[in-house]
Amino acid sequence: MNENFETLAKKAQKDVTALEAKLNLLMQMYQEGKEDEADDLLNEAILLAEKMSIRNRELVLSNGNPNAKEDLEKILAEEHPMKIGFTPQGWFGIRMQPLALNEEIASKEFIRGIIYPAMRNFFADKNTVRYDKCVVAYRHVLDESIEHTGRPDYTNSEIKMVTDTVAMYVMVDDSPRHCDLYHCCISGADPHTEVYVIPEDEFVEWIKLEDSLSGEGFPLTDQVPDRWKKDI
Repeated sequence: MNENFETLAKKAQKDVTALEAKLNLLMQMYQEGKEDEADDLLNEAILLAEKMSIRNRELVLSNGNPNAKEDLEKILAEEHPMKIGFTPQGWFGIRMQPLALNEEIASKEFIRGIIYPAMRNFFADKNTVRYDKCVVAYRHVLDESIEHTGRPDYTNSEIKMVTDTVAMYVMVDDSPRHCDLYHCCISGADPHTEVYVIPEDEFVEWIKLEDSLSGEGFPLTDQVPDRWKKDI
């Protein structure tokens, strides 16, 4: 057996045992009405579950299968579907699973494994797109069945990872000279995060349209708008 595979498999087994113990304790605390005390433990369980996902990806890649990376990316695309494209106005957009709004449960490694392959595959047969002097707008659709309290953390590692990846594919630069960031939150039945890249002189138009949008956001198409095409 591959030594690295065996080591990772043992660690994965320990993770499963640890997560089961945390979940059992969580259930007990909730049954005893200790919801407030359970918050920290819940965050620990969330982080452990994401670490387990990352470790299991490493496990797949270490098993000696030459097609492991391709197979893994297909599985991730199915389990974490992501819509990438352009709005009718010519703005780049992504619709993906909800990003963490709390650094305590943020995992850039988890998000990297999802967004990198998706962006690479989307632009594999497309000309380069480069927005300059733009706004990266995050539209967070929060679960309407849950009461959300506390101040959201828009500078956490998951959001930074997404911004960096988007900049790599469709922006000149994500420095303050070339890019501003904007965040807004709404409630909806289908929690997710939307990311848009808008030329700064069109941002007012985006704001006006966003105010009347449903929870589904702007429609996205695979077709690269002519005005943003640039041969390499």
